[in-house]
Amino acid sequence: MGRLRRLNPQIRKTRASPRRSEAPGRAERRQTLAGAPEPSLRPAPAPLDPPVESEVLRIPILADGADPGRTLPSPLAVRDRLLVDRRLVADHAPERLFAYEVTLPAMKHLRGLASPGDRIVFQRGGRVGPGRICAVRTPDGIVLSRVLFKGRSLLLLPGEGERDFASVDVEGLKALPGVVAGTHVLLIRR
Repeated sequence: MGRLRRLNPQIRKTRASPRRSEAPGRAERRQTLAGAPEPSLRPAPAPLDPPVESEVLRIPILADGADPGRTLPSPLAVRDRLLVDRRLVADHAPERLFAYEVTLPAMKHLRGLASPGDRIVFQRGGRVGPGRICAVRTPDGIVLSRVLFKGRSLLLLPGEGERDFASVDVEGLKALPGVVAGTHVLLIRR
């Protein structure tokens, strides 16, 4: 009860104060608005432009030797995501891109082309040639190398200062896409 009695004086004070509608000037404003015509509705905003594709792509960086597979890489094979401006790979479908980070073991075939820590973005498929780095399927996993198709072999060209070639048997030109997982599109130096 004591608490209610304490609150009652406050309530009485608010009741004693003038209502907002009784405040001077407000009654006059309401009268002028009441006599005015209804305001017209605002025009609908212009439709938004169609959604713009993201300008940044998130390309999966695969673990060393991990095969990107035929459609999507295994979630366990993805080590990280590489953020790339779409304009750098504009000619390639984003879902066909994957990347590897260059490691010391890869230098056997990449010396003079890339350094450890660099990242290479690949596309599935593409033209094979001695001027392009390819992701090649070998019995030991994916190997990054420039390649040369010779007869029934795919030669993995040595890096600068190396002498040894490696080779992968290929049944023919038609079987080449099964051996080459991808060709490089972009080299990002660290």
